[in-house]
Amino acid sequence: MKIISPIDNLAEADLLLDAGADELYGGYIPRQWREKFSLLASLNQRTFEGAQLSSYEELAAVVAMARSRGKSFSLTLNAPYYIEEQMPLLLDYVDRVVEAGAAGIILADLGLLRLLRRRHPQIEYHASTLSHLMNSAAVRFYAEQGISRVVFPRHLSVAEMGEIAGKLPQVRFDAFLLVGKCPNTEGLCTFHHSSPDKIWPCEIPYRITAARQPASPALEAAMARQGSWSRTNRRHGCGLCAIPSLQQQGIFGLKLVGRGAPTAQKVKNILLTRDFLRLAQQTDDPAEYRRLGREAHHARFGSPCSPNVCYYPEFYEAE
Repeated sequence: MKIISPIDNLAEADLLLDAGADELYGGYIPRQWREKFSLLASLNQRTFEGAQLSSYEELAAVVAMARSRGKSFSLTLNAPYYIEEQMPLLLDYVDRVVEAGAAGIILADLGLLRLLRRRHPQIEYHASTLSHLMNSAAVRFYAEQGISRVVFPRHLSVAEMGEIAGKLPQVRFDAFLLVGKCPNTEGLCTFHHSSPDKIWPCEIPYRITAARQPASPALEAAMARQGSWSRTNRRHGCGLCAIPSLQQQGIFGLKLVGRGAPTAQKVKNILLTRDFLRLAQQTDDPAEYRRLGREAHHARFGSPCSPNVCYYPEFYEAE
């Protein structure tokens, strides 16, 4: 399985690759976009400068470094949609990144995908989690448009991922691991993540109440789960326990979250993933692997594991 890491600046490139990253992903905001569209729309689902490479030149340097070490870089261009007025700038933007040697583009907008597929057929196109591909029919439709790789939505179980992957062997699939777990379904979320304090809508405590009483058991469970998020930290998202099962289900890459996070945190996540990939080859006892996963989670984050921050809570609940 590949380890896929975010990158935000050239200075951390060597550190991330030395730690064991097989692929890097990230983006930058062109000056023209900042001047014309920054107040209207996000280019790549990050609204603060620390989550962006500073310039085209820095991005090209990151790509060159990755390629020199036999690794790759993919451009994040995953807003849910772009408007016609933005297309000339977007196409020029992608042309330059492809010219620099990027291996892939991570996107969600079908219209943009169709344009780019004709323009740059050699590039690997990844369907972002913003595409919200929840079943094999949806993935097959995107594959027909030119997608050859899919980032699974965060809330699918490992079994559901395996079922989809088994029906589409021609497509590569990536699954999230470590930090950034969210209570919301990203492809359907309309919250705007623009707080200068970097406190996102899903981190603000709020309470759901039923419009009619008594509430149904399903609604009661949903209300209780939402209320519990104020007692957990989404930045402690994990999923280490699921690595052997993800391998068995044919998952191609483990995608680490963290654009805008400190370099040291990114490195720790890569090292931890690398260690548990190695451990998966050495340990045949699932219970022991899960025990070690929980210990590693506590050592990494200083907090106990929780079904809220577990990317694959079916493994948490198996205990």
